[in-house]
Amino acid sequence: MLAAVQARTVLVQAATWSQRRRCCPACGERRRSKGSYPLVFRTLYGDVELDSPRLHRCLCQAADGPATASPLRDLICSHVAPERLYLEARWSSLVPYAAAAGLLADVLPIASGANRTTVREHALRVAERAEAELGDERPCFIDGCPAEWEALPIPEGRIVAALDGGYVRNWDDRKSNFELIVGRSVPEDRAPRYLGLVHGYDQKPKRRLFEVLKSQGLQANQDVTFLTDGGEEVRSLTELVTPEAEHVLDWFHITMRLTVLSLALAIRRHCRAHR
Repeated sequence: MLAAVQARTVLVQAATWSQRRRCCPACGERRRSKGSYPLVFRTLYGDVELDSPRLHRCLCQAADGPATASPLRDLICSHVAPERLYLEARWSSLVPYAAAAGLLADVLPIASGANRTTVREHALRVAERAEAELGDERPCFIDGCPAEWEALPIPEGRIVAALDGGYVRNWDDRKSNFELIVGRSVPEDRAPRYLGLVHGYDQKPKRRLFEVLKSQGLQANQDVTFLTDGGEEVRSLTELVTPEAEHVLDWFHITMRLTVLSLALAIRRHCRAHR
């Protein structure tokens, strides 16, 4: 029933959109039709087949431009509904592409496109769009002065961001690896947000961290605690992000360092005892 209602609604909306753009946007003259071609709009409730009209170029337009125009191309650019792209990108970020495609086919009446390759292409399309909307990288994201920070409203609470790095090695070639940095930002009264990037490959690592904190209501006068492993790459990532930042070495890595020191001292005492 939902698929039938959606199909009817999309058909009416597409026809209305095309009819309103039948006239030339420059002079207002009605453009001649050159037939139509089939267009498939993929949604969460199945595919909707549309007739996309083609209109001749108006006489007032330059002759070196395209000979025809299709109004529906401006309305339906990617042929995929935004809510379907959202679910595909979200689910494929949590499970493998094949599993996400199978879940889509099991839960929703999707007629086509529920396969690993299509889901991967759609997820990468969303990722490229999100990457294009990300701001430029900056060495410092601290703006203003202490007097301006004091004039800001009282922040809602402390934000604790834990970051850690690790190496992912090639199974066949163990010398080939890359460093992955992941993190979790937890405000006192809001849902946590997650961060992941590849060190040396990501061109906007500090911007990415700043946007995560900003989405959680970060202010310049807000206390932020960064828990890290003390690594140079992770620590440099958190520097000059916010003025009220506190850098803390987490207990796990403190314990690891103390354990290494204890072992080194034990080995040294053993060697002295057997001299």
